[in-house]
Amino acid sequence: MAEREIAEITSEIVRRLNENTRRIKLLEQSMERIEERIGKVEESVLARLSDLKVELDKLGIKLNSISDRLKLLENEVNRINKELDKKASKAELKQLENFIDLINPITSKFVTLDQLDRILDERLAKKA
Repeated sequence: MAEREIAEITSEIVRRLNENTRRIKLLEQSMERIEERIGKVEESVLARLSDLKVELDKLGIKLNSISDRLKLLENEVNRINKELDKKASKAELKQLENFIDLINPITSKFVTLDQLDRILDERLAKKA
């Protein structure tokens, strides 16, 4: 019986060993698939990082261009402001217009000396 027990034990050990070997192979295959997926993900991430770097470089160039144009616009605005400081203001133009209207012989009513004397004589005659 001892041989039979040894045979059963040996058979059980072999069966367990075969089962464990099969499980190890399945785990190895699963690990290989996982490693392949991780490799693909890494490649994808690296490709996207490369694309992102290119896009960031383009964005940096555009930002520099916008910055340069903004500086040009600021300089132009400053130049225009300096020119505007040299020009007459709206109030000054209105004041000049009023002055011209005041001394304009076409629109203003001037009185001659003879007309003034006559008007004064008429008023003095009315009072008397």
